[in-house]
Amino acid sequence: MKKILVFMTICLVSMSMAFAQGGSESAKASGPQVLNFWYHSGDTVTDAFFQDYFAKLNASQDKYEVVYTSFNFAGFQEKFQMAVMTDTMPDVVSLGFSNIATFIAQDTLLPLDDYVGQITGYDQIETAFNRGLKNIGGGKVYGVPFAYNQEVAWYNTQKFAAWGIEPPKTQSEFLADCEEYADPANSSYFYSLRGVRPYDSLVAWLWTYTNGLGFNGSWFDDNGKCILDSPEFVEALNKYADLYKNQWVSGDSVNNNFNQIVAEFGSGVSAYLIHNSSSEKTHVKNLGVGNFAAAKVLANDEGQYYASGLQPNVYCVTKQPGKTDYTGALWLLSQITSQECDSQLCQQVGRVPTNVEVQKEDWYKADTEMMLYASYLTDPNYHQIDNPYWLPEFSGFVNNQMTADFQAVLMGDMTAADCLAGWAKVIDGYQASYDATH
Repeated sequence: MKKILVFMTICLVSMSMAFAQGGSESAKASGPQVLNFWYHSGDTVTDAFFQDYFAKLNASQDKYEVVYTSFNFAGFQEKFQMAVMTDTMPDVVSLGFSNIATFIAQDTLLPLDDYVGQITGYDQIETAFNRGLKNIGGGKVYGVPFAYNQEVAWYNTQKFAAWGIEPPKTQSEFLADCEEYADPANSSYFYSLRGVRPYDSLVAWLWTYTNGLGFNGSWFDDNGKCILDSPEFVEALNKYADLYKNQWVSGDSVNNNFNQIVAEFGSGVSAYLIHNSSSEKTHVKNLGVGNFAAAKVLANDEGQYYASGLQPNVYCVTKQPGKTDYTGALWLLSQITSQECDSQLCQQVGRVPTNVEVQKEDWYKADTEMMLYASYLTDPNYHQIDNPYWLPEFSGFVNNQMTADFQAVLMGDMTAADCLAGWAKVIDGYQASYDATH
């Protein structure tokens, strides 16, 4: 009898430990229920915000304890895939817009259509963002958009004043400035080029230079074929690659990721870069208020300019085997999508709020950069690039093949024509697979 009792005790303890170690909602023997939240693109500013926010949220009630974990963007997808395979997914996760389709295809995200009534403030989210998210989800709701980044140009106001110039408005003016102010002997350049995950800045350059061949920002022509291998795009890529080949940007550019381009900009190696609104706080830290400013991204000679379509970051609830009660995850989702949280987050990290109530607040209307971002949406010369986020493989393509091939072009190991022909073939293949299953 004693042996049986001991055996049963061991089994119960083992089951309890296994449950507690999982990434899903877990309850302590006594005390609040633990909810795990993963953030997909952490940095010092964002981490500081969430750590403070969750500390206050945990102290304000005793039903739940939120545990915050962040990852750098480059490593997040691998970590999340591992969590999927080991059934240790968090309860709630933030995702970049380009990641959504991948995880929907893997059936790892919970459709929220039957739960939106339990998400406080869901009806305050700008409808355009929810509509775009539904398009990726085949008409289903797989998350709640909470903030987006607008692609902009950042420039060093002190250097520009010393040079006696204004931010370039067109790509032609930009190329002239890159040539004029490149000083390799003194490691000083006009522009910081991004060689690793060049994605948004690169596609903006390509589509603006070519005017998207008249296909309204689409990657595809009227026959459904990818347009990237056209002669116009080849010329555009060659022009951009010449920045590196002509030594108009730093020799490190081929390996520059986000951290490197903002470091070059912040240390004075460069005076201009193209990135999105989220890097503002880093520029404040590196250069100080008043020493930099934002401008619209470059236009072509016809005055038209393109940037990736609005890509909100999204909070999602993970779909976990055998689980039916998502009460805690929905509670957490309500907290982090609330007007209060969205407002505080966007103020601190420089992102644009998706909550329409935040857009009515005084800080938003008084923020010069926020008004610049908003002006894009009413500018008839602005066009959104309709990146094919619905393709599950697209995120991996951006992170891997686009980086490797672009670096090869910069180094002279691949021609622009071969690069773009390869990209077009891959995208056409992805689209064909998608069409065959939808």
